[in-house]
Amino acid sequence: MTAILAALFALTVAASSGLPTNCVGCSFAGRDLHGADLSGAAYVGANFARADLRGASLRGANLAGANFSDADLRGADFRDARLAGVDLRAARIRGANFTGAQLAGVDLRDALNDAGDAEIRGLLGHCAGCQLRNAEIEGRDLSGVSIPGSDLRGARARGVRFTGADLQGVDFAGADLRNADLRNARLCYYNDESIGCADFRGADVHGADLRGALICRSHRESSPCDPVDATTLRRYSKSALDGALL
Repeated sequence: MTAILAALFALTVAASSGLPTNCVGCSFAGRDLHGADLSGAAYVGANFARADLRGASLRGANLAGANFSDADLRGADFRDARLAGVDLRAARIRGANFTGAQLAGVDLRDALNDAGDAEIRGLLGHCAGCQLRNAEIEGRDLSGVSIPGSDLRGARARGVRFTGADLQGVDFAGADLRNADLRNARLCYYNDESIGCADFRGADVHGADLRGALICRSHRESSPCDPVDATTLRRYSKSALDGALL
């Protein structure tokens, strides 16, 4: 009963701010919504481009397909929100809380530039198939992030720390990974029919540390993993991994 009352209260607050509590394809582009409580609402396919959402709460909201490009999300609360297919290009996310949020197919290009390492780790805690092409993450500490199947082609990731990260199926083609730390990262997976690894074609991996890299039974986070041998890693990463520590 308490949980139901809390949810009703959150929806009432959202309604009082002039927003519907459930919306498909609505546009709030450029709106001033800073501090709004939109917890638990559903804004599927909504347009929040360039909106001011500083300090707003979207905790537990369903935001599938929403557009937050160039929005000001500083200090916003996205905990436990669902963000499938969301556009976050050039959004300002410093101080935003994405703990427990589920991201899939999210476009994050130019959204990491003003954020701290802890904020980025929260954002990428569960980010499957996310778009991070040409990301500027040089020297960042992204240990433990989970970004399977994501696109990091051409990323500037020299000296980045991916220790213990889930990088299965990540596309690093053409990325600068010199001196990157990928120790104990989940780089490969296998099933009864095939083997797949992160794609390092054309990537500069000189000095990158891939020691202890893992191959796992499946993409699931709970799946068992074992160390992957250098021969398998080279074959399925589509790279000779010249200069890397294996």
